Amino acid sequence: MKSINNAKKYFSFSLFFLAAALLSAESFRVAKTAQVNIPQSYEAQTTNCGVFDGLAIYLPKDTTFISGIELNIKVPDTVAQWRDTIAYFLYDNVSPAPVADKIDYSGNRLSVNTIPGKLNLTVYIPLTNKFNVKQSPYATIISGYSNKKADFVFLRFILAMKGAPESLEHAVFDISVKPVLTDEGYFDLAVKHPQGKNGTFEVYIDDNQFAPNQFPVILKSGEHHLSVTSKDYRNETRTFIVEQAKKTSQTVQLKGIEPLIKIISPENARILLDGADFAHSKEAVIITPGDHTVKFIIGDYEITKTVKAVNGRTYTVNLNVDATVSEDE
Repeated sequence: MKSINNAKKYFSFSLFFLAAALLSAESFRVAKTAQVNIPQSYEAQTTNCGVFDGLAIYLPKDTTFISGIELNIKVPDTVAQWRDTIAYFLYDNVSPAPVADKIDYSGNRLSVNTIPGKLNLTVYIPLTNKFNVKQSPYATIISGYSNKKADFVFLRFILAMKGAPESLEHAVFDISVKPVLTDEGYFDLAVKHPQGKNGTFEVYIDDNQFAPNQFPVILKSGEHHLSVTSKDYRNETRTFIVEQAKKTSQTVQLKGIEPLIKIISPENARILLDGADFAHSKEAVIITPGDHTVKFIIGDYEITKTVKAVNGRTYTVNLNVDATVSEDE
């Protein structure tokens, strides 16, 4: 009992000494450096670290949607039984840039934490003010990291208690690393003018106006409503989905405000538009504003419809030929 009490006293003194050194530059050595590279696709990466190892977590090139780092650490039984005997430090301004074959570094120690008596430990490192994971009994949140220019995060494990069994020195932690993502994504918009035209237009997303040259923009994940309005072209509306930490692209082809007409009929029908033969087509064609006549001729059968066309509208004239069946006793 006396030796355990002495160990606890030494451990308390050690933590006091370690905490007193926070935010000061120091040189240190690790047994080896485990390196994890988070891909731009943000999948979780795994590695393992010993008690005296360093862990370098390299961030992807685009960190727009990364608000923090999540580490899931599997704690060996021997370490869980000797709770708080192993500490892990978070560093800033580490030099040189950590790689697997380097063991000597210098940096500013930002925090000191210990491994509790749990077989699984979740640790969060906030990187931006958009980090929104709440503190809980099931997770440790390490605050104080604010180096937005760094392309990596560095942690170091160390045995912090004298009198612990030698088996702890050989303990290995299995670690899974993944980014904490904001609930946002990119939206990119390309608006194309009709050939030979260069009119003006305005872009609205969820009733908020955006400059045409402002894209891509960052939007909340989920459904959004796009509206492209113009006095020179037809108004266009779209609904689109933004996925978390992904890029959604949309192309809008503007159309002139001239009236359009689409004529649908059986293949054997003759079509006349304003007295002139009209070829069968699945596409709408431009007409002038005003009155127009559409005549269908099938054998001796004729039918004529009148369309009063105005700018900005599309008209569909559809000839349906149907047959009915009746039964008499």
